[in-house]
Parts: sequence; structure tokens; C-alpha cells
Amino acid sequence: MSQSKVSWKAELVECIHFLHQQGWAPATSSNYSFKIPQESTIMISSSGKDKGAFRIEDLMEVDLLGQPVNDTRKPSAETLLHTLIYQRCPEVTCILHTHSVYNTVLSQVYQGEGSLRLTGFEVLKGISGIKTHESSVDLPIFANSQDMQHLSEDIALYWDKHPALSGFLLAGHGLYTWGKSIAEAKRHIEVFEFLFDCIYKIKTFGQVADRTPSLSGNFQKQ
Repeated sequence: MSQSKVSWKAELVECIHFLHQQGWAPATSSNYSFKIPQESTIMISSSGKDKGAFRIEDLMEVDLLGQPVNDTRKPSAETLLHTLIYQRCPEVTCILHTHSVYNTVLSQVYQGEGSLRLTGFEVLKGISGIKTHESSVDLPIFANSQDMQHLSEDIALYWDKHPALSGFLLAGHGLYTWGKSIAEAKRHIEVFEFLFDCIYKIKTFGQVADRTPSLSGNFQKQ
């Protein structure tokens, strides 16, 4: 195994532990992968592994169709979603998937609208290609499914019409996003999860009230 692949594995496992510590990858949920440029295989998390105790040995190799390479273990049930993303975005080298409380709740609440719009937040500039808080990001929300082939086809059809896709939500399930490096994908996860937290709290507590003193009550002129 090349030193490059060894270091990529170590970096991804460190990232997985970080996501677990944030509460974004409880128990055996979520899945992760990387694809080194010019290589024809993907390293992906094997199925059923506790992410708090995830080890380098829990990563496994699959081909670009999602089939195990010299391995009898089962890859993540959602491997086809990873292969779809790598096919659509040749520049992508890492895909991360989280199951946070906020992305799970918001993906259900906004499922009927078809997407969740994120706009007006300074931290949006953490998403590659975004230069101003005045930008908007629409995260499509797809119905959760155990049929990965059908789900992949639904996502592909949406992607045909929205080529600037930077992530998506599965209703009641979680977030997928990606990057040109493990560090970039991790940054995208942090940005989206921060904004989900913000949206949830805005909806819970209401818009920030106008704090300008009025001429009534305690502020009335004497």
C-alpha cells in the first residue's frame, strides 16, 4: 500500500472520530469514503461499525460500481450514492455523510418543499466557490429509501437540472456533502451543520426582535 493511501486513511479516520464527537454520527450510522485522484477504486467505511471506535481496518476497497475488491466484508449500504457522486464530480476526492439531530429534523420538516434554502449567513463562505453572505444554497431533500438504485436515479435526475449541487438531504435520514480533499469535505459538513443549528433555532425562537428602544413603557420621554 502506498504511503499516500495510508495517510489518506488516517486522515479520514480522524475526521470520522471528529464527526462522532460532535454527535453527528451516532452509533453505527453514517458513511464515508475517499478516492485518490487517478485511482480506479474507492476506500469506503464498511457496514455496521461504531463510528466512535472506527479504525483504519474498518475501511474497505470497492470498485467504481461499488463492488468489494478482494474483500468479503459488506460496504456501506449506501455505497451507490458514493459512486454516483464520484461519477458526477471527477474532482471530488472525499464524501461525508452525517446523521445529526438538526439535519434529521429539518429534512423532515422541509421535505414537502423539496429543498432547504440557506441564505444570508456569513459562514456560507465556507462552501467552496461562495464569496459573499448574500449567496444562497439550496439543499434538495429526497425521500428516504432502502432502494439505493432507485434513490441514485432520483438524485441523478435532479443533478441533471442543477449541476452546481454541493450537497443533499435524505428526509429523516441525514446530509451528504463532499469536497476536493478530506479537509474541504469536513469544512462543508461543519458549515452545513452550523447552519442547520441556526435554522432550527430561528424557527424555534423566532426572528431576532428589533432592539431599538421605543417611546413607550420604560423608554417613554419624561
